[in-house]
Amino acid sequence: MSRDTIKIETGSRVAIVGGGPAGMFFALYLQLYSEENNIRPEITVYQQRNFAEGGPKGCKGCAGILSASLFSNLEELGLTIPEEVVRDRIKTYNIHSPYTSISISNPDKEKEIVSVYRGSGPRISCGNKVVGFDGWLLEQAQSRGITVENQAVSRIHLERRTGIEVADRNLECDLVVLANGVCTKPVPITGLAYAPPKTRTMAVTSCMLVLTRLNRD
Repeated sequence: MSRDTIKIETGSRVAIVGGGPAGMFFALYLQLYSEENNIRPEITVYQQRNFAEGGPKGCKGCAGILSASLFSNLEELGLTIPEEVVRDRIKTYNIHSPYTSISISNPDKEKEIVSVYRGSGPRISCGNKVVGFDGWLLEQAQSRGITVENQAVSRIHLERRTGIEVADRNLECDLVVLANGVCTKPVPITGLAYAPPKTRTMAVTSCMLVLTRLNRD
């Protein structure tokens, strides 16, 4: 496929590097728009992590908040999140600083904001059931005919021919989508002056405050 006439059509090979929400939404929307235009590209997602595995191995290690706008995306794709993926429903955000505390309520009462699980269970889980948002999205993509390869992409080529290296094999592609996240080890890219963005390490934690009321006579 010429770089001057990039066009996805039947038989086009699309490689998506990363099976998190960004990669999966790209795959699902590409498939949706392809069906609307009566074309059938070959869509393959490369995701090394097994989201069905219990504990840290199957968890992205970050928080998951789904905004009201994302629910509109899911509805457009014909998807409904199962209850076991939802951790909690958020009605108010509480922002604390050394100077003040602010509570911000959801302005649209008709639309939900929810937190979701990102893995397959707690650290001691045996991982027999996929309950994380990432794993669920991956299952939806597979059920719609999108290929998922549990392998890591070691390099992306964008010189004379576009392609990827997977398990010491060079695979030619018509389009490569890099969606592996800023927290993942960067994938080397040849033929493009790309520098990964600078990042800052931070911690996200959730806690439960238990208040005990003492009754005194």
